[in-house]
Amino acid sequence: MTDSKLNLWLVDDDEDDRAFFIEGLESLNVNFELEEFINGKEAVSFFEENVSVIPDMIFLDLNMPIMNGIECLDYIRTHERLKNVIIAMYSTSSSGQDIQCCYEKGANLYIIKPNRFQDLKNCMKKILSMNWPDFLCNFKKEDFILKA
Repeated sequence: MTDSKLNLWLVDDDEDDRAFFIEGLESLNVNFELEEFINGKEAVSFFEENVSVIPDMIFLDLNMPIMNGIECLDYIRTHERLKNVIIAMYSTSSSGQDIQCCYEKGANLYIIKPNRFQDLKNCMKKILSMNWPDFLCNFKKEDFILKA
């Protein structure tokens, strides 16, 4: 994967989903630091209080209270210091309307939350080993949804 420490943010209101995500991440050979937030407002507030902390990647749930994933995505994409951060929407929703909205708002990837641990590991492995500059340069809409 990578030798340098990845600064990752996970924004998800479901405690069980966060624990499952972290377990999957820890099962890989990845050097990471993870900030957890239970809604978009918490993530935005953290950034505004720590403006020098720019994550390498944000995993952003769609349906959350207070500030949902779309509202948080809007904030990130309009904020100069965060606009180039890789954002992977991480949701149980497989709605074409939700996926299209996230695509149009500037998310880089859409992941339907895997139910099986091995699928989660495979998904995380793909994401963290991607050549992101190449992926973003040659981005095609059909690559937007990541399949485990």
